Amino acid sequence: MDCEPGAEARAALEVAVVHVAPSMDGQNVANIWWSYATLGQEPVAEARAGLEVAVVRVGPHMNAQDVANTVHAHATLGLMPSSAAQAVLEVAVVRVGPSMNAQEVSSTVRAHATLGLVPGAEARAALEAAIVRVGPSMDVQGISRTVWGLLTSAATLGVPLPACYPFLWRATCGLNVGSLKDIDLMIFFHANLLHAELVSGDVRDEVAFPPWIMTEAREACMRQVRDDATVSKDHKQLASIIGDLGVPYEVECSADDGNFSVDVFLTVDDVAVEFDGPTHFINTFDSDAASRTTKTMKTELRDMFLRRRYRGVLSVPHFEWEVMRGSAEKKAYVAMKLRAAGVSIPASP
Repeated sequence: MDCEPGAEARAALEVAVVHVAPSMDGQNVANIWWSYATLGQEPVAEARAGLEVAVVRVGPHMNAQDVANTVHAHATLGLMPSSAAQAVLEVAVVRVGPSMNAQEVSSTVRAHATLGLVPGAEARAALEAAIVRVGPSMDVQGISRTVWGLLTSAATLGVPLPACYPFLWRATCGLNVGSLKDIDLMIFFHANLLHAELVSGDVRDEVAFPPWIMTEAREACMRQVRDDATVSKDHKQLASIIGDLGVPYEVECSADDGNFSVDVFLTVDDVAVEFDGPTHFINTFDSDAASRTTKTMKTELRDMFLRRRYRGVLSVPHFEWEVMRGSAEKKAYVAMKLRAAGVSIPASP
């Protein structure tokens, strides 16, 4: 049975959220955010504004689960908390850190990394102490989320790896690889690539990796690269225009190591072209406007990895593509982007 509310019910619920947000307690606010994340449904602007104000009001009274669920929900939806909510939640992390369980710790670390948020010194210390405390009780998902979060923040934001980082990898050495799902294996393999290619630091050299990282985990990643070959209408149109400009290309081409796939590969120029739809951007929020122009950390990592594998990486954001009218305007736009990336476009006959 499909339990997702229909359009009319969703609209009524949005109105109700706006109405009751000023009277919600911490658990209510966290539960509403969690519900939106579970449905994969962003709140409309008015409801979101009310919920952001509510976070600021109740944040000082939230328990560990409420804090973790609120931050995790924002990350799941790709919604950056307002600056006021960020400040309140950071103070809350310091307060509830000593009482967080393993799931709450891993969710909070991963959410911060997903949103590109750098916790202040006190919040970072509280999370690192919590990792040390709950690390022995973390399950596979908890370990993978935490390792990925720490490495992502280190690679994209320059956050130092904590002293507890090698411990997490030692814990993976004791895992039964036969019990791991493909998603777990892929996260661990990408974490290994992050460690090897994009991160530096003293504790980085103290890590021992499980033997299955370069076998079962790598194979799971390569399977996903081979199987994940969805080509959207915009993606197809972009490739067609590149061809019309006389530039040789391939669609959904794998990198030489098989660990990544690019939307369009310019075979002569060694340039990777990516069409970035809405899910590649964080929805930032303030009192005046909402916009999606900041890349997600996952997309930033993709670009960092691709730059190590190709001469150039060219991104086409959907919000630039969608405002152009007609094929001629899009063709001129693509030509401009290609030339800026050093791609030679043959003269028209």
